[in-house]
Amino acid sequence: MQGNSMIVQSGGPTAVINNSLIGIIDGISSNPFTGEIYGAVGGIYGLLHEEFVPLTTLSISERYQLRWTPGAALGTWRYKLKETDLEKIIHILKKNDIRYFFYIGGNGSMNVAKMIDDAAKHANYELTVIGVPKSIDNDLVGTDHSPGYGSTAKFLATSVIDVNMDMVSYPESNGITIIETMGRHTGWLAGACSLAEDALQEDSQLLIYIPEVPFQFDECLAKVTKSHQEKRNTILVAAEGIRKQNGQLVYEDLEYDTLGRPKLGGVSSFLKENIEEQAGIKTRYMTASVWQRSSMTHASKTDVDEAYKLGLHAVLLANLDFTSVMVGLKRDLDSKDYHVFYETVKLSEVAGKEKLVPRNWYNDKENTMTNEFKAYAFPIIEGEMGVPMQRGLPIYQRVI
Repeated sequence: MQGNSMIVQSGGPTAVINNSLIGIIDGISSNPFTGEIYGAVGGIYGLLHEEFVPLTTLSISERYQLRWTPGAALGTWRYKLKETDLEKIIHILKKNDIRYFFYIGGNGSMNVAKMIDDAAKHANYELTVIGVPKSIDNDLVGTDHSPGYGSTAKFLATSVIDVNMDMVSYPESNGITIIETMGRHTGWLAGACSLAEDALQEDSQLLIYIPEVPFQFDECLAKVTKSHQEKRNTILVAAEGIRKQNGQLVYEDLEYDTLGRPKLGGVSSFLKENIEEQAGIKTRYMTASVWQRSSMTHASKTDVDEAYKLGLHAVLLANLDFTSVMVGLKRDLDSKDYHVFYETVKLSEVAGKEKLVPRNWYNDKENTMTNEFKAYAFPIIEGEMGVPMQRGLPIYQRVI
């Protein structure tokens, strides 16, 4: 490999995003390479402002520690690129002799990677661009699932079990607890809560509502009321982006981010107020918020390992002169046991696109996920991480 490399982490952090970072660094370090490896501090912001940190100086011990460290070690940023920004980025890449560009992120980030790739081609600048998937929302096309999803899914399913154990501690308990999950316009995370179903007692019901299927409040109210009368608990899981029959968000009192997208969240408190007002049943709600994407103590070992290997494979593709592609995971459906391949997909085929939960993976009569969904999700949450502790608390590694 000739020339320097640049790694950018983009979009929302995850528990395993740093594994892809270290996979790329380890991959480059194990190949004949004389250039520098730079990390953009604060995602696209660091790239635009030429704020880089050298990564070749990271010791083996520091790299190893980063593999159990959640959050984006290089920092991240949400920013809508302008045409003039692209010209500036190519100028900066040329100035620093960046010939290999690795972009870790979700569907919006893959769109940015494609824009930079197109700009480099337009400027006749030889640049290898490889996208590495990352998304707790699991809404990225071109990959069976996205690193970050498995760990968040494991956290949420575990939370449902823990909450249920608390609720059934009380004799004749018939309360309602609402859990709001992230996921934007998709229900992959809310659906993951169904993995806890078999662990629940018969005196508890689990209801799951996802954006792909219109939310019927009257039907929901009838189910929680019936459960309450039968002296049963209800855990109601609501994806932040659930919508009504007309396509409108159930909760619309929203602000907008720098990308012009609505900042979703708040549907759980909205449902609590309406259930209490119309049914008179005391209801609690909780939002896992960023905790669901940042808990390394609940991380899936499968998720950790796949994120790392995706980084390694990204370098392999660069060595084979691939460019303008994202590396993705493909499940081996012919294998009895869970197994994935690493494949390539063009950035143009994934940029800005969104993967929804298949409609036939949701049971809208019981308001839960089907066995097909569970068969898809269970292998992704397998395995536990042994996070080193000091005085009872985890030890993490910083880069910036």
